Amino acid sequence: MSRAPEEEIGYLLKRLMHLFRHELEARLREADALPFAHLVTLDQIRSEPGITGAELARRLMVTAQTLTVLLRRLESQGDIERRADPANRRADRWHLLPAGEQRLRASRSSSAPVMTRMLSRLPPDDVAHLRGYLESCVSALEGSSSLPTPRCQ
Repeated sequence: MSRAPEEEIGYLLKRLMHLFRHELEARLREADALPFAHLVTLDQIRSEPGITGAELARRLMVTAQTLTVLLRRLESQGDIERRADPANRRADRWHLLPAGEQRLRASRSSSAPVMTRMLSRLPPDDVAHLRGYLESCVSALEGSSSLPTPRCQ
């Protein structure tokens, strides 16, 4: 039984993410860089300074408990700092520190060849189109999801 075209796209996206993450993690290990989970967490905090832990967990698609362990580790290493949320006494807002910025930059440069290799068979115009298509797909699901937004505490 063959897959419908939509199912094939989903399958290919899943396969691509698996291969991409496997290659990226191997490259990061070789370079003695940040682990993948640390890299994406620091990258998200850099992109959105002051993000709450709950929002960060939703963006990274992990449980609040998993994220808490990771944030505590990054905080103890001096990569990030926690600041109280003035609007919510139970929430913290996370900010990247200079040491975290430096480690993030080094790890990203170590991982860049994986992205370059993945896109190497596409002409630049196709890369731009692919990005646009993927952004449209994300936007369509974010804007019209019939599922409730996950709540993490």
